[in-house]
Amino acid sequence: MWLTYLQIALRVLRANLFRSTLTVASIVIGAFSIVLMTSLAESGFGTLSRSFEELGGARLISMWPSKPEQAEGKDAMHLGGIDRHDAEAVRRVPHLVALTQFVSSWRQDLQSDSGTRLQGDLVGGDAQFLTFFRYQLAAGRGLDETDIVGRTRSCVIGHDLADKLFGEGTSVLGHNITVAGTHCKVVGRLHKVDRWGMGFGWKWDDVLLMPIDTLLDRMPQLGKLGRRMFLLTDSPTHNDIVKRIVNAVLLERHHGLDDFRLFDFETRLKGFFQVFLIMKIIVGLLAGISLIVGGVGIMNIMLVSVSERVREIGIRKALGATPADIGRQFLVEATLLSGVGGAVGVGMGILGALAGGAIIAHFKPTWLTLISQPAVVVALSSSALIGLGFGYWPARTASRLDPVVAIRSQ
Repeated sequence: MWLTYLQIALRVLRANLFRSTLTVASIVIGAFSIVLMTSLAESGFGTLSRSFEELGGARLISMWPSKPEQAEGKDAMHLGGIDRHDAEAVRRVPHLVALTQFVSSWRQDLQSDSGTRLQGDLVGGDAQFLTFFRYQLAAGRGLDETDIVGRTRSCVIGHDLADKLFGEGTSVLGHNITVAGTHCKVVGRLHKVDRWGMGFGWKWDDVLLMPIDTLLDRMPQLGKLGRRMFLLTDSPTHNDIVKRIVNAVLLERHHGLDDFRLFDFETRLKGFFQVFLIMKIIVGLLAGISLIVGGVGIMNIMLVSVSERVREIGIRKALGATPADIGRQFLVEATLLSGVGGAVGVGMGILGALAGGAIIAHFKPTWLTLISQPAVVVALSSSALIGLGFGYWPARTASRLDPVVAIRSQ
């Protein structure tokens, strides 16, 4: 029975192909928008999440100096900020697998020994800095404990900054760079890093890394205002324990002065997830308007179809078709019309997401292209429901026609 309904519906839709195509245009646009925009949003969140996961993800904890909240009568008891002795004390906290401390300064004036001048991001880090932030060396070496303890004037340069200062493809090892009133010798060059949507005080490929105390000797204000620590725990479930112990250790060292803050990156990831979820909901609601408009179009065209086929309905009833048969026939036609539009829109949305992902990946190689499966399911199911909902009234109208009046009407 249902196969017969479907065959009749296909014949009717083919007979009015142009009109049917115009009718489902809004359904196509709505389904296309849902799949495309939701997939792009999910791809963005997936790319951001992968970048975080490369650095430890939810296991990351950051710590930085801050104005004390309970400093009444205690301001003179501590010089303020975080120092290297704090780092050594924190390093002994249980459940920590890695720790790095650094200071950073945006857009500092740099000059190469060939006379090229430009601005780059200056970072003073420890021997663990490059390993912690998953940098890879393209040439030379990184900073070691000898550089840190001896406060050597060595530096490691980022990929893009090296090209800008010395020219693309030029060997930079052994060259000197003037920064913060001193010369530093380039001992290493970094591979290009492409981490989308993440920044901790410097651009990944425009960085110039020096030993932290070497930089602080030249720019002492960075030590009090900007020395930070990043911690990596062995599991996100131990983050709270680590934060409580670190907080207690530093409060004891700082004589009860809470001049620091701890931040758990698991909270940031949850925040990003909520933002992208809200974005997907908004996109779905906006695209849903197109589906509703398409549903109104389907109702209109089905009412027109009923008025055009009144005599056919009367003859079928005279031959024994029940009102339920007539109603189901028009419901199948409306659902098929809407379902085809939804399927076409979903297909176009998938192709659009793949094409958009390929274009973005050309400029951002780490872009992760994802197709939102929930969006595909929602778009297809919504399209079918739109057909059923907006096809009900025309089907009801057709099923209630009097066969005698219908036969005599044309």
